Amino acid sequence: MIKGVIFDMDGTIVDSLPYHHKAWEIFFKHNKVENFSKKLKDYKGGGTLDLMKAVYGDKYSIKELEIMSHDKEIIFRDIYRGNIQPINGFIEFIESLKSKNILIGLASNAIRENVILTLEELNVYNYFNSIICGDEVKKGKPDPEMFNKTLESFDIDNKHCLIFEDSIEGIQGACNSGINSVGITSSSTHRILIDAGANGTIENYLNISDKLKKINLFIL
Repeated sequence: MIKGVIFDMDGTIVDSLPYHHKAWEIFFKHNKVENFSKKLKDYKGGGTLDLMKAVYGDKYSIKELEIMSHDKEIIFRDIYRGNIQPINGFIEFIESLKSKNILIGLASNAIRENVILTLEELNVYNYFNSIICGDEVKKGKPDPEMFNKTLESFDIDNKHCLIFEDSIEGIQGACNSGINSVGITSSSTHRILIDAGANGTIENYLNISDKLKKINLFIL
């Protein structure tokens, strides 16, 4: 029996990835970094600061990289504000979960400022019983830290929880926490997410009960 559901944010409840890519493009061009598309493609999980470390190595101090990460996220919020749309069916799904007293968590590598902007524009911030952000944990996904912390706040066993994720790293993090997961095919294919460990995949949340039954997962 599912007692709690954990959502990732970018690519899982909103299709924000094109705006993140645009923000990185603006940031990298401003800072004269070439081949930014390849750097993004080769990136393997974590938050903004982790990507900065991967791109710049030891060229800058951690403090300087933190300032640069902050600048990139300001760009992102500026271009994303007013353009935030939920993935089809998400609002109806989360309202249904709330009506059945199922615990709802958000576990995202995004920083809290981005999370607040997104959830408030969707008008669902108060639906979440737990919100854990990438700047509030020691390790981002695929490390299971934020999922484990969400379970602790829910006070439920991992077998009573289900995670929705769109990335390989997120699905791997779910596996590392021992929680069943559903992949959202907004940024990766069905095959890639299944190979990463997802129990099944969906394109969006429309007719979600029927979709979950097909992969032997039951919530509503």
